[in-house]
Amino acid sequence: MFGKKDTEGGVATPEKAKKVSPVDVLIGQLDSLETGKEMTFRLGEIYVKPFISVARNSTGKKFTVYQDGKDAANKPLGKRGKFWDADKAKDIVHWIVEREGTVYQG
Repeated sequence: MFGKKDTEGGVATPEKAKKVSPVDVLIGQLDSLETGKEMTFRLGEIYVKPFISVARNSTGKKFTVYQDGKDAANKPLGKRGKFWDADKAKDIVHWIVEREGTVYQG
């Protein structure tokens, strides 16, 4: 009909693929973590304790978030403290992204 462009030459065109955002990728990575495994993020430069580790739990809340400082070599210090528990990876990822966080490869 008029104004509709859902067909091309009488044949229906497939819908365009949705672009996956970096936030969606991180949410997927956290959701796919195995129980007992964890993922570490580094926050922006202004934070005194810039490392955030997210561990997948077997009981209770789905994830536990830990915060850690940095040593002289800009690596996690190893004296981390429990920050909070969460059930949704989306909540954690949005919090990390708001603080300019990225996945830490160390």
